[in-house]
Amino acid sequence: MARNRENFEGGVLDNTARMTIHFVHRLGALITFLFVGWLALKLIFGSEVAVLKKLGRVILFVLVLQVSLGIANVLLSLPLFVAVAHNGVGALLLLTMVTLNHAVRPPSQI
Repeated sequence: MARNRENFEGGVLDNTARMTIHFVHRLGALITFLFVGWLALKLIFGSEVAVLKKLGRVILFVLVLQVSLGIANVLLSLPLFVAVAHNGVGALLLLTMVTLNHAVRPPSQI
């Protein structure tokens, strides 16, 4: 018999649904890791601009931290502190990407 757990809305998801969500999250994380990792390495080793090199290092650090926290979540059975840290570092990763976007765009002509 499949074990059910309440979701955040009070509903019930069966084990297959939870496994599917987890698999899709891992697949998206792998694609993101490969692309963002490539981008960070391209910035570090392919850019002549010091600010972009530094941003590349920051992005790579935050990316590795995010993946490490994701792995820790699995290995440690999802402790609350690690799960919250994984969410927080995900937000930092997004912020670093927004910062990079801002750094490579020319100033507005307003």
